[in-house]
Amino acid sequence: MPKSTDSLKIALLQHIPTPNDITAALDRLDQNAALAAADGCALLLVPEASITGYNIALATMQQIALPACGKTTEAIATICSKYKIAIAYGFAEKDGDSYFNCVQLIDKNGNIEGHYRKTHLWGDLDRQLFSAGDSFSCNADSTLATIDGWKIGFLICYDIEFPESCRQLGLAGADLILTPTGLMQPWREVAEKVVPVRAYENQLFIAYCNYCGDEGDISYEGRSCIAGPDGTDLARAGQAPAMLTATLERKAITDARAALPYYRDRRPELYSAL
Repeated sequence: MPKSTDSLKIALLQHIPTPNDITAALDRLDQNAALAAADGCALLLVPEASITGYNIALATMQQIALPACGKTTEAIATICSKYKIAIAYGFAEKDGDSYFNCVQLIDKNGNIEGHYRKTHLWGDLDRQLFSAGDSFSCNADSTLATIDGWKIGFLICYDIEFPESCRQLGLAGADLILTPTGLMQPWREVAEKVVPVRAYENQLFIAYCNYCGDEGDISYEGRSCIAGPDGTDLARAGQAPAMLTATLERKAITDARAALPYYRDRRPELYSAL
């Protein structure tokens, strides 16, 4: 079993999209993994579909979509091993004749630790491109991944706007929820209000990593953040490219749950209609 640590330093990369350019995405990932690792970070998170692009035509997506295990995965695993840092990255995934909006976590040794498919599709953009995932699990055996003993769940963008999604992961024991996103204008309230509330009500950390700038006819909000179990921002970006870092302390989870025992005081027998 991996050794548990009392703290975990993470980095979020808010960047301008480079759709349909995997070479540029891998170069960006390499450069920023080096910076994050040099700053002592154990994990780097990038936005929704960062590797392939998100707001792209169906034919383009089908051409550029990647298998969960392939040459691009191997390239990212090499980056992780080279800098000894875990990376969680979004991409359009091809699995047989189906396509999914996916996030995958590779650990510092280059091993796939987690793989999650977006469960709540947003509007025509998602629905014309992807099938919906049907589970909050990160793989066939577990709901959560583990990095340095920290239990990690995954959501993608619109998923976090459903409180049941976060609560499911909280009940499974998540310490941290990684949320690559493509939040666009004018919904800045999701980044500024919803994400801190989700962290507060579930008493865990949420890393919410967005794009900035434009992609086709979409303008992204930026405003990536790392929210603590008490709902406060540990780091917050504006609307320009940025690297956010924060050190997560396990004691913050313990303190929040001691002060407000939401999990103890739940009455799930009253929530059966959900």
